[in-house]
Amino acid sequence: MSILKIVIDPGTSATKVTYRLGSGSCHFFAMSPHCAPVPPDYPQSASWGIGSTHLESSWVSLPDACFLIGAIAKKFQGSELRNHELKCDKALYKILGILAHLQLQMTQVVPIDLGILLPFDEYLTKDLLERRLLAAQDSIQFCGQALSLHFNEIRIFPEGAGLLLCGLPKTLSKKCSRISALIIGHRNVSWLATHNGSPLPEASTTNNLGFRWLVQEVSKLAGHTDELSLAELLFHGTQLRPDLQQAIHQCLPLYWQQIHSFLIEQQPTDFVVCGGGAAMLLEPQLIQHFSRNIGWGNHLLRPLLKSTFLNPVLARRLLDSYGLLQHL
Repeated sequence: MSILKIVIDPGTSATKVTYRLGSGSCHFFAMSPHCAPVPPDYPQSASWGIGSTHLESSWVSLPDACFLIGAIAKKFQGSELRNHELKCDKALYKILGILAHLQLQMTQVVPIDLGILLPFDEYLTKDLLERRLLAAQDSIQFCGQALSLHFNEIRIFPEGAGLLLCGLPKTLSKKCSRISALIIGHRNVSWLATHNGSPLPEASTTNNLGFRWLVQEVSKLAGHTDELSLAELLFHGTQLRPDLQQAIHQCLPLYWQQIHSFLIEQQPTDFVVCGGGAAMLLEPQLIQHFSRNIGWGNHLLRPLLKSTFLNPVLARRLLDSYGLLQHL
């Protein structure tokens, strides 16, 4: 029987997914990060119709809770992005929804090897998340359809693990080096340190200096209220309004100053592998700071860029999960 190997990164700006069924080809997608609790009978009473399984307008029910997931959840209380909120609080429902959606596309229940990426400071929640996933596998309703999941294995890693495991240059000796991963995500910056191939938890850390810091500073100056749409504009906008251009020009050096102050506090390292979309904006500064002892997992990037569904920024943001998929 084929095994579904899947890695889910429940990020603040997008939930990123890479998976492969058996020996088939890899698939990638990202969905809205929003997730909001609603009364158990709300989806049916809202006349959305049982049987709709589009991930961006779906819901997951357990015996004690019901959560909307995807873009449909954005307008509901509790879906807001909060720096203090643990990802694992809503990751359970996002993960179950994605797995249920994929399971419904198959003719039979398939065993699942599941990998999950969490910020380093939330890594201690991994046992709780695993227990909740195992407890829920036989009692899920997805868009009104009851189903079961079969977990063959659940492995939870800190952000950056996929790049450290499979994103380093082949010429670099892991067993004789101090190597770190730097992930600049939407909410967090994570620094994951290793020495001679072994994790260094005492030298690893996470903070709240993700791309959101820059987005919020630009928003204060330009008056743009939708955080995620502004983030997309900063990455992809080719003809930005003059006020946005001025705000970015003013705020980007301040953002780098925050990142730079964080980096000089970390212990010296022989090599750094970088991930996260925001790292692309700071690439020249990062190369200079690390004296070119830096990599981007570009050998992992090539297969993702071949996908017609991925732009270069999203492909870069998927590298950590894709690297972990190769490891599972």
